[in-house]
Amino acid sequence: MKYDLIIIGSGPAGYVAAIRAGQTGLKTLVIDKQYIGGMCLNWGCIPTKSLLESARFYRRIIDQAADFGISGLEPDKLSFDWLKAQKRSQQIVAKLSRGIEYLWKKNAVEFLKAEASIVSPTKVKAGNAIYEAKNIIIATGSRPAKQELFPKSIEIDELLSAEYLPEKPVLYGRGAIIAELAQFFSMLGKKPLIVQSDAPLIPGIDPYLEAFMLKRLKKDKIAILQAADVQVQPDTIKYADNFYPYDAVINCSLRKAVLPGMEIKLATQDGYLQTDDQYRTSEPDIFAAGDVNGRSYLAHVASYQAISIINSINGINNDITSHYPINIYTEPEMAQIGLTEPQLRDRGQEYLSREFGFNANGKALAEGNSEGFIRLLYEPKYQQVLGVQIAGANATDLISEASILMQLEGTVYDLAAAVHAHPTIAEVFMDAARD
Repeated sequence: MKYDLIIIGSGPAGYVAAIRAGQTGLKTLVIDKQYIGGMCLNWGCIPTKSLLESARFYRRIIDQAADFGISGLEPDKLSFDWLKAQKRSQQIVAKLSRGIEYLWKKNAVEFLKAEASIVSPTKVKAGNAIYEAKNIIIATGSRPAKQELFPKSIEIDELLSAEYLPEKPVLYGRGAIIAELAQFFSMLGKKPLIVQSDAPLIPGIDPYLEAFMLKRLKKDKIAILQAADVQVQPDTIKYADNFYPYDAVINCSLRKAVLPGMEIKLATQDGYLQTDDQYRTSEPDIFAAGDVNGRSYLAHVASYQAISIINSINGINNDITSHYPINIYTEPEMAQIGLTEPQLRDRGQEYLSREFGFNANGKALAEGNSEGFIRLLYEPKYQQVLGVQIAGANATDLISEASILMQLEGTVYDLAAAVHAHPTIAEVFMDAARD
Protein backbone atom coordinates (compact mmCIF):
# COMPACT_ATOMS: atom_id res chain seq x y z
CA MET A 1 0.00 0.00 0.00
CA LYS A 2 1.25 3.48 -0.86
CA TYR A 3 0.88 6.68 1.16
CA ASP A 4 2.05 10.27 1.01
CA LEU A 5 3.14 10.02 4.64
CA ILE A 6 3.76 7.32 7.23
CA ILE A 7 4.14 8.38 10.85
CA ILE A 8 5.72 6.00 13.36
CA GLY A 9 4.48 6.95 16.83
CA SER A 10 1.27 8.63 17.92
CA GLY A 11 2.33 11.02 20.68
CA PRO A 12 2.11 14.84 20.55
CA ALA A 13 4.37 14.89 17.49
CA GLY A 14 2.75 11.94 15.71
CA TYR A 15 -0.93 12.64 16.23
CA VAL A 16 -0.60 16.37 15.53
CA ALA A 17 1.38 15.69 12.34
CA ALA A 18 -1.29 13.20 11.25
CA ILE A 19 -4.17 15.62 11.81
CA ARG A 20 -2.41 18.42 9.96
CA ALA A 21 -1.34 16.09 7.15
CA GLY A 22 -4.91 14.91 6.71
CA GLN A 23 -6.18 18.49 6.69
CA THR A 24 -3.80 19.31 3.83
CA GLY A 25 -4.88 16.29 1.77
CA LEU A 26 -1.93 13.98 2.38
CA LYS A 27 -2.81 10.28 2.44
CA THR A 28 -1.51 9.39 5.89
CA LEU A 29 -0.92 6.25 7.94
CA VAL A 30 -0.02 6.30 11.65
CA ILE A 31 1.60 3.20 13.17
CA ASP A 32 2.00 2.72 16.91
CA LYS A 33 2.70 -0.51 18.77
CA GLN A 34 0.92 0.49 21.96
CA TYR A 35 -1.67 3.24 22.29
CA ILE A 36 -2.91 6.47 20.76
CA GLY A 37 -1.45 9.59 22.33
CA GLY A 38 1.95 8.22 23.27
CA MET A 39 3.66 8.77 26.60
CA CYS A 40 2.34 12.31 27.11
CA LEU A 41 -1.32 11.41 26.97
CA ASN A 42 -1.22 7.97 28.56
CA TRP A 43 1.30 8.17 31.39
CA GLY A 44 3.02 11.54 31.18
CA CYS A 45 1.63 15.05 30.81
CA ILE A 46 -2.10 14.44 31.18
CA PRO A 47 -2.46 11.73 33.86
CA THR A 48 0.30 13.12 36.08
CA LYS A 49 -1.20 16.62 35.95
CA SER A 50 -4.66 15.23 36.67
CA LEU A 51 -3.33 13.43 39.74
CA LEU A 52 -1.38 16.50 40.81
CA GLU A 53 -4.60 18.53 40.70
CA SER A 54 -6.33 15.92 42.87
CA ALA A 55 -3.53 16.14 45.44
CA ARG A 56 -3.46 19.94 45.24
CA PHE A 57 -7.22 20.12 45.80
CA TYR A 58 -7.00 17.74 48.76
CA ARG A 59 -4.18 19.67 50.39
CA ARG A 60 -5.87 23.03 49.83
CA ILE A 61 -9.05 21.88 51.55
CA ILE A 62 -7.03 20.80 54.58
CA ASP A 63 -4.81 23.88 54.73
CA GLN A 64 -7.08 26.72 53.58
CA ALA A 65 -10.76 25.83 53.97
CA ALA A 66 -11.02 27.56 57.36
CA ASP A 67 -9.28 30.68 56.02
CA PHE A 68 -11.94 30.93 53.30
CA GLY A 69 -14.73 30.86 55.88
CA ILE A 70 -15.66 27.20 55.38
CA SER A 71 -16.49 25.54 58.70
CA GLY A 72 -17.69 22.10 59.68
CA LEU A 73 -14.89 20.20 58.00
CA GLU A 74 -12.84 17.89 60.16
CA PRO A 75 -9.40 17.61 58.50
CA ASP A 76 -8.56 14.48 60.51
CA LYS A 77 -11.46 12.67 58.86
CA LEU A 78 -10.55 13.67 55.32
CA SER A 79 -8.75 11.08 53.22
CA PHE A 80 -7.40 10.77 49.71
CA ASP A 81 -8.91 8.00 47.57
CA TRP A 82 -6.06 7.01 45.25
CA LEU A 83 -8.16 4.65 43.15
CA LYS A 84 -10.87 7.27 42.53
CA ALA A 85 -8.25 9.87 41.59
CA GLN A 86 -6.70 7.27 39.31
CA LYS A 87 -10.09 6.55 37.70
CA ARG A 88 -10.69 10.26 37.07
CA SER A 89 -7.28 10.50 35.39
CA GLN A 90 -8.05 7.50 33.20
CA GLN A 91 -11.39 8.99 32.16
CA ILE A 92 -9.67 12.18 31.03
CA VAL A 93 -7.14 10.16 29.03
CA ALA A 94 -9.91 8.11 27.39
CA LYS A 95 -11.82 11.24 26.41
CA LEU A 96 -8.77 12.84 24.82
CA SER A 97 -7.89 9.61 23.01
CA ARG A 98 -11.38 9.50 21.51
CA GLY A 99 -10.90 13.10 20.40
CA ILE A 100 -7.72 12.20 18.53
CA GLU A 101 -9.43 9.22 16.86
CA TYR A 102 -12.33 11.47 15.83
CA LEU A 103 -10.01 14.03 14.23
CA TRP A 104 -8.08 11.30 12.44
CA LYS A 105 -11.27 9.82 11.05
CA LYS A 106 -12.53 13.25 10.05
CA ASN A 107 -9.34 13.88 8.09
CA ALA A 108 -9.05 10.38 6.56
CA VAL A 109 -6.01 9.39 8.63
CA GLU A 110 -5.50 5.62 8.94
CA PHE A 111 -4.19 3.99 12.11
CA LEU A 112 -2.45 0.64 12.53
CA LYS A 113 -1.58 -0.85 15.92
CA ALA A 114 1.68 -2.70 15.25
CA GLU A 115 5.41 -2.46 15.76
CA ALA A 116 7.02 -0.68 12.84
CA SER A 117 10.50 -0.85 11.39
CA ILE A 118 12.03 1.13 8.55
CA VAL A 119 13.36 -1.12 5.80
CA SER A 120 14.29 1.56 3.23
CA PRO A 121 14.03 5.35 2.84
CA THR A 122 10.50 4.89 1.51
CA LYS A 123 9.26 1.63 3.07
CA VAL A 124 8.04 0.63 6.50
CA LYS A 125 7.33 -2.89 7.72
CA ALA A 126 4.50 -3.42 10.22
CA GLY A 127 3.31 -6.90 11.07
CA ASN A 128 3.80 -8.99 7.93
CA ALA A 129 3.09 -6.14 5.51
CA ILE A 130 5.23 -3.53 3.77
CA TYR A 131 3.90 0.01 3.45
CA GLU A 132 5.39 2.58 1.08
CA ALA A 133 5.41 6.37 1.48
CA LYS A 134 6.91 9.44 -0.11
CA ASN A 135 7.77 10.73 3.37
CA ILE A 136 8.26 9.16 6.81
CA ILE A 137 8.11 10.84 10.21
CA ILE A 138 9.76 9.14 13.17
CA ALA A 139 7.93 10.26 16.32
CA THR A 140 8.69 7.39 18.68
CA GLY A 141 9.44 9.59 21.70
CA SER A 142 11.53 8.63 24.71
CA ARG A 143 11.52 6.84 28.05
CA PRO A 144 13.39 7.43 31.31
CA ALA A 145 16.86 5.92 31.18
CA LYS A 146 17.37 2.82 33.31
CA GLN A 147 18.82 3.57 36.72
CA GLU A 148 21.57 1.43 38.25
CA LEU A 149 21.90 2.75 41.80
CA PHE A 150 19.02 0.78 43.28
CA PRO A 151 18.58 -2.95 42.68
CA LYS A 152 14.89 -2.50 41.89
CA SER A 153 12.70 0.43 40.85
CA ILE A 154 9.36 1.09 39.22
CA GLU A 155 8.69 3.28 36.19
CA ILE A 156 6.24 6.17 36.25
CA ASP A 157 3.69 4.35 34.10
CA GLU A 158 3.76 1.47 36.60
CA LEU A 159 3.20 3.91 39.47
CA LEU A 160 0.13 5.41 37.76
CA SER A 161 -1.51 1.99 37.48
CA ALA A 162 -0.53 0.74 40.93
CA GLU A 163 -3.24 -0.36 43.37
CA TYR A 164 -1.77 1.67 46.22
CA LEU A 165 0.78 4.42 46.82
CA PRO A 166 4.04 3.91 48.73
CA GLU A 167 4.35 5.74 52.04
CA LYS A 168 8.07 6.52 51.84
CA PRO A 169 9.02 6.63 48.17
CA VAL A 170 12.48 7.42 46.86
CA LEU A 171 12.40 9.51 43.70
CA TYR A 172 15.62 8.90 41.80
CA GLY A 173 16.89 11.08 38.96
CA ARG A 174 16.22 14.70 38.09
CA GLY A 175 14.04 16.93 35.97
CA ALA A 176 10.66 18.60 36.38
CA ILE A 177 8.87 15.31 37.06
CA ILE A 178 10.98 14.59 40.14
CA ALA A 179 9.93 17.86 41.80
CA GLU A 180 6.31 17.39 40.73
CA LEU A 181 6.07 13.85 42.09
CA ALA A 182 7.89 14.74 45.31
CA GLN A 183 5.32 17.43 46.03
CA PHE A 184 2.48 15.13 44.95
CA PHE A 185 3.44 12.64 47.66
CA SER A 186 4.09 15.41 50.18
CA MET A 187 0.66 16.97 49.61
CA LEU A 188 -0.89 13.59 50.42
CA GLY A 189 0.99 13.34 53.71
CA LYS A 190 3.57 10.80 52.49
CA LYS A 191 7.31 11.02 53.17
CA PRO A 192 9.07 11.35 49.79
CA LEU A 193 12.83 11.48 49.43
CA ILE A 194 14.73 12.77 46.40
CA VAL A 195 18.00 11.12 45.39
CA GLN A 196 19.42 13.54 42.83
CA SER A 197 21.49 11.84 40.14
CA ASP A 198 23.28 15.02 39.03
CA ALA A 199 23.04 18.80 39.14
CA PRO A 200 21.03 20.89 38.55
CA LEU A 201 17.85 19.30 39.85
CA ILE A 202 15.80 20.69 36.93
CA PRO A 203 17.99 21.13 33.84
CA GLY A 204 17.18 24.00 31.51
CA ILE A 205 15.62 26.43 33.93
CA ASP A 206 17.19 29.64 35.19
CA PRO A 207 19.19 29.22 38.43
CA TYR A 208 16.85 31.79 39.98
CA LEU A 209 13.88 29.44 39.48
CA GLU A 210 15.94 26.45 40.59
CA ALA A 211 16.85 28.23 43.83
CA PHE A 212 13.20 29.11 44.40
CA MET A 213 12.12 25.49 43.99
CA LEU A 214 14.90 24.12 46.19
CA LYS A 215 13.80 26.52 48.91
CA ARG A 216 10.19 25.41 48.48
CA LEU A 217 11.10 21.71 48.66
CA LYS A 218 13.00 22.42 51.87
CA LYS A 219 9.91 24.18 53.23
CA ASP A 220 7.90 21.07 52.31
CA LYS A 221 10.44 19.02 54.33
CA ILE A 222 11.46 17.01 51.28
CA ALA A 223 15.08 15.95 51.71
CA ILE A 224 17.38 15.95 48.68
CA LEU A 225 20.34 13.57 48.75
CA GLN A 226 23.14 13.47 46.21
CA ALA A 227 23.34 10.08 44.53
CA ALA A 228 27.14 10.03 44.57
CA ASP A 229 27.14 10.14 48.38
CA VAL A 230 24.43 7.63 49.27
CA GLN A 231 24.89 4.04 50.38
CA VAL A 232 21.98 1.86 49.37
CA GLN A 233 20.96 -0.81 51.83
CA PRO A 234 17.85 -3.04 51.82
CA ASP A 235 14.91 -0.69 52.51
CA THR A 236 17.28 2.00 53.86
CA ILE A 237 19.60 4.68 52.51
CA LYS A 238 22.62 5.79 54.49
CA TYR A 239 23.67 9.38 53.87
CA ALA A 240 26.13 11.36 56.02
CA ASP A 241 25.55 9.18 59.11
CA ASN A 242 21.78 9.44 58.69
CA PHE A 243 19.46 6.60 57.73
CA TYR A 244 16.41 7.06 55.51
CA PRO A 245 13.90 4.17 55.27
CA TYR A 246 11.99 3.71 52.01
CA ASP A 247 9.39 1.31 50.61
CA ALA A 248 9.64 2.01 46.86
CA VAL A 249 11.99 3.57 44.31
CA ILE A 250 10.49 5.48 41.40
CA ASN A 251 12.73 6.02 38.39
CA CYS A 252 12.67 9.68 37.36
CA SER A 253 15.85 9.61 35.29
CA LEU A 254 16.23 11.92 32.31
CA ARG A 255 14.79 10.34 29.20
CA LYS A 256 16.50 8.58 26.31
CA ALA A 257 15.23 8.33 22.75
CA VAL A 258 13.20 5.31 21.68
CA LEU A 259 14.24 4.41 18.12
CA PRO A 260 12.26 2.14 15.80
CA GLY A 261 13.91 -0.84 14.17
CA MET A 262 15.84 0.30 11.11
CA GLU A 263 17.52 -1.55 8.26
CA ILE A 264 18.97 1.76 7.09
CA LYS A 265 21.48 3.92 8.91
CA LEU A 266 20.41 7.36 10.12
CA ALA A 267 22.87 9.75 11.74
CA THR A 268 22.59 9.93 15.51
CA GLN A 269 24.20 11.90 18.32
CA ASP A 270 24.10 10.72 21.94
CA GLY A 271 21.41 8.25 20.96
CA TYR A 272 19.12 10.84 19.34
CA LEU A 273 18.37 11.22 15.64
CA GLN A 274 20.23 14.15 14.13
CA THR A 275 18.06 16.60 12.19
CA ASP A 276 18.51 19.83 10.28
CA ASP A 277 16.50 23.02 10.82
CA GLN A 278 13.54 21.47 8.96
CA TYR A 279 13.74 18.33 11.15
CA ARG A 280 15.04 16.16 8.29
CA THR A 281 17.28 13.27 9.22
CA SER A 282 20.30 12.22 7.16
CA GLU A 283 17.71 10.74 4.74
CA PRO A 284 15.98 13.84 3.28
CA ASP A 285 12.52 12.26 3.09
CA ILE A 286 12.64 10.88 6.63
CA PHE A 287 11.90 13.38 9.40
CA ALA A 288 12.17 13.13 13.19
CA ALA A 289 9.93 15.08 15.56
CA GLY A 290 9.68 15.31 19.33
CA ASP A 291 11.85 13.68 21.99
CA VAL A 292 13.46 11.31 19.50
CA ASN A 293 15.50 14.14 17.92
CA GLY A 294 16.85 15.37 21.27
CA ARG A 295 16.01 19.03 20.68
CA SER A 296 13.44 19.22 23.47
CA TYR A 297 11.48 16.95 25.81
CA LEU A 298 8.40 19.22 25.77
CA ALA A 299 5.12 18.04 24.24
CA HIS A 300 4.21 21.45 22.81
CA VAL A 301 7.59 21.67 21.09
CA ALA A 302 7.01 18.22 19.59
CA SER A 303 3.67 19.42 18.20
CA TYR A 304 5.29 22.58 16.84
CA GLN A 305 7.94 20.51 15.10
CA ALA A 306 5.22 18.26 13.65
CA ILE A 307 3.39 21.21 12.07
CA SER A 308 6.69 22.51 10.69
CA ILE A 309 7.40 19.15 9.06
CA ILE A 310 4.00 19.04 7.36
CA ASN A 311 4.64 22.57 6.10
CA SER A 312 7.98 21.42 4.66
CA ILE A 313 6.38 18.43 2.95
CA ASN A 314 3.85 20.80 1.41
CA GLY A 315 6.56 23.19 0.21
CA ILE A 316 5.98 25.88 2.82
CA ASN A 317 9.07 27.47 4.36
CA ASN A 318 9.13 27.57 8.15
CA ASP A 319 10.24 30.38 10.38
CA ILE A 320 11.73 28.27 13.16
CA THR A 321 11.26 29.83 16.60
CA SER A 322 13.46 29.37 19.63
CA HIS A 323 10.86 31.01 21.87
CA TYR A 324 9.02 28.19 23.52
CA PRO A 325 7.87 28.00 27.13
CA ILE A 326 9.08 25.54 29.73
CA ASN A 327 6.28 24.62 32.12
CA ILE A 328 6.72 22.92 35.49
CA TYR A 329 3.62 21.85 37.41
CA THR A 330 4.99 22.12 40.92
CA GLU A 331 3.36 23.88 43.88
CA PRO A 332 3.44 26.68 43.05
CA GLU A 333 3.82 26.28 39.30
CA MET A 334 6.88 27.58 37.48
CA ALA A 335 7.41 28.60 33.86
CA GLN A 336 9.97 30.37 31.75
CA ILE A 337 10.59 31.41 28.16
CA GLY A 338 13.55 32.91 26.36
CA LEU A 339 17.11 33.23 27.60
CA THR A 340 18.33 32.52 31.12
CA GLU A 341 20.90 34.61 32.96
CA PRO A 342 23.76 32.14 32.30
CA GLN A 343 22.90 32.13 28.59
CA LEU A 344 22.89 35.93 28.48
CA ARG A 345 26.26 36.09 30.24
CA ASP A 346 27.72 33.45 27.91
CA ARG A 347 26.66 35.58 24.93
CA GLY A 348 28.17 38.71 26.43
CA GLN A 349 24.72 40.30 26.34
CA GLU A 350 24.05 43.28 28.58
CA TYR A 351 20.77 42.90 30.41
CA LEU A 352 18.69 44.22 33.27
CA SER A 353 16.03 42.49 35.35
CA ARG A 354 12.75 43.46 36.96
CA GLU A 355 10.72 41.45 39.43
CA PHE A 356 7.22 41.77 40.88
CA GLY A 357 5.76 39.58 43.61
CA PHE A 358 2.37 37.88 43.58
CA ASN A 359 1.95 39.04 47.19
CA ALA A 360 1.09 42.52 45.86
CA ASN A 361 -1.50 41.24 43.36
CA GLY A 362 -5.15 41.60 44.40
CA LYS A 363 -6.47 38.52 42.58
CA ALA A 364 -3.68 36.31 43.90
CA LEU A 365 -4.40 37.46 47.45
CA ALA A 366 -8.14 36.88 46.98
CA GLU A 367 -7.47 33.34 45.74
CA GLY A 368 -5.03 32.60 48.55
CA ASN A 369 -2.22 32.10 46.04
CA SER A 370 0.16 34.92 46.87
CA GLU A 371 3.41 32.93 46.76
CA GLY A 372 5.58 33.66 43.74
CA PHE A 373 6.88 36.30 41.36
CA ILE A 374 7.35 37.35 37.77
CA ARG A 375 10.82 38.28 36.54
CA LEU A 376 11.71 40.04 33.30
CA LEU A 377 15.15 39.97 31.68
CA TYR A 378 15.63 42.66 29.02
CA GLU A 379 18.34 44.51 27.12
CA PRO A 380 18.96 48.08 28.33
CA LYS A 381 18.97 50.05 25.06
CA TYR A 382 15.55 49.30 23.58
CA GLN A 383 14.31 47.29 26.58
CA GLN A 384 13.37 44.32 24.39
CA VAL A 385 12.34 41.40 26.57
CA LEU A 386 14.86 38.55 26.33
CA GLY A 387 13.50 36.19 28.96
CA VAL A 388 10.60 35.80 31.37
CA GLN A 389 10.40 33.64 34.48
CA ILE A 390 7.30 33.06 36.57
CA ALA A 391 6.75 31.17 39.81
CA GLY A 392 3.22 31.18 41.16
CA ALA A 393 -0.33 29.98 40.68
CA ASN A 394 -1.24 29.56 36.98
CA ALA A 395 2.33 30.28 35.88
CA THR A 396 1.99 27.65 33.15
CA ASP A 397 -0.93 29.60 31.65
CA LEU A 398 0.47 33.09 32.26
CA ILE A 399 3.66 32.32 30.33
CA SER A 400 1.68 32.35 27.07
CA GLU A 401 1.47 36.15 27.25
CA ALA A 402 5.26 36.26 27.36
CA SER A 403 5.40 33.84 24.43
CA ILE A 404 3.37 36.20 22.23
CA LEU A 405 5.35 39.21 23.46
CA MET A 406 8.69 37.65 22.56
CA GLN A 407 7.46 36.31 19.24
CA LEU A 408 6.69 39.93 18.32
CA GLU A 409 10.03 41.17 19.75
CA GLY A 410 8.11 43.14 22.37
CA THR A 411 9.60 45.50 24.93
CA VAL A 412 9.08 46.37 28.57
CA TYR A 413 7.30 49.48 27.27
CA ASP A 414 4.82 47.32 25.36
CA LEU A 415 4.02 45.37 28.51
CA ALA A 416 3.59 48.54 30.55
CA ALA A 417 1.29 50.10 27.92
CA ALA A 418 -0.95 47.05 27.45
CA VAL A 419 -4.13 47.38 29.52
CA HIS A 420 -4.68 44.33 31.73
CA ALA A 421 -8.06 43.61 33.28
CA HIS A 422 -8.37 44.21 37.03
CA PRO A 423 -8.30 42.22 39.21
CA THR A 424 -6.37 39.48 37.44
CA ILE A 425 -3.13 37.69 38.18
CA ALA A 426 -1.97 38.65 34.67
CA GLU A 427 -1.57 42.21 35.96
CA VAL A 428 1.81 41.12 37.30
CA PHE A 429 3.15 41.56 33.74
CA MET A 430 2.08 45.18 33.65
CA ASP A 431 3.20 45.85 37.21
CA ALA A 432 6.64 44.34 36.63
CA ALA A 433 7.07 46.47 33.52
CA ARG A 434 6.01 49.67 35.29
CA ASP A 435 7.96 48.99 38.46
